[in-house]
Parts: sequence; structure tokens; C-alpha cells
Amino acid sequence: MPAPARTTARHYPPGEGLPHARAHATLHGHLAVSIHIHQDGFPLGRWLVQQRRKARSGQLSARTLHELTVLDPWWNPPWPFIWQRAYHRARASHATGQPIPPELRRWVRKQTTLWHQLHPHQQALLDNMGVVGRSRISSENRPFE
Repeated sequence: MPAPARTTARHYPPGEGLPHARAHATLHGHLAVSIHIHQDGFPLGRWLVQQRRKARSGQLSARTLHELTVLDPWWNPPWPFIWQRAYHRARASHATGQPIPPELRRWVRKQTTLWHQLHPHQQALLDNMGVVGRSRISSENRPFE
């Protein structure tokens, strides 16, 4: 007889992940990590998913919410998290002067065409990188083309 499938996820105490979140934010400047990311052996990605879930349901402690927000103001953005990860990848490439991978160039161009649909804070994040909506683009302001 096969063993029953495991259906319960581990629930981490809020404070357990904070040192790992601090370490990651210090190294990378953000907490936009995938669920599979580990920091010093700790499943930081899974822990952050749980903290975001708690924050949305009002169950995250004020202390943990404050500490995570200090580490990364957009650790729990109101827009899709996949957008946040793509933004940080594009920002890192831009900041280091590395060639922008083709998939990120396409992502950035898409943001310029969807500008009016983005949250004002998403627009501000992109604007800080020199990316603006199509209607605001001038010939000298095309950092990702």
C-alpha cells in the first residue's frame, strides 16, 4: 500500500526567517525571491510566501511587517509578484551595465506599451531606471533598446 501524500506545509515562526531575509536583502538589495530560494540553508522563498499570505490576511505581526518593509519596501507589492522579480532582474542588469538579456528587453518594452495599466508605484520604479511609457519616450531616452 503506497504511503499517503504529504499535504501539510511547514509553518515557520515569523522571526525565524528575518535573519535570512536580512542577509539576502544585504546581498541583493531586495526580497523578490522565488519560492525555491534558500539563504544559508533556510528556505527563504517559502518563508516569504507565508509572510505575504499572513500580511494579506492581517495575521502578520506588526514587528515582522515593519522589519520586512524596512528591508524592501516592495517585499509584498499590490501587483503580481512575477512582475516584481522581472523588475529586479532588469534593474540589476541595468545597474551593472551588463547586456540586457533579450527576454528582459521584451519585458521592458511591454511595460512601456502597458504603462497606463501599471500601478503608479510600478511606473515610478521603472522611471527610476530610465524606462518611461511610450507616450513619454524621446529619441535619447531608450535605455533598453
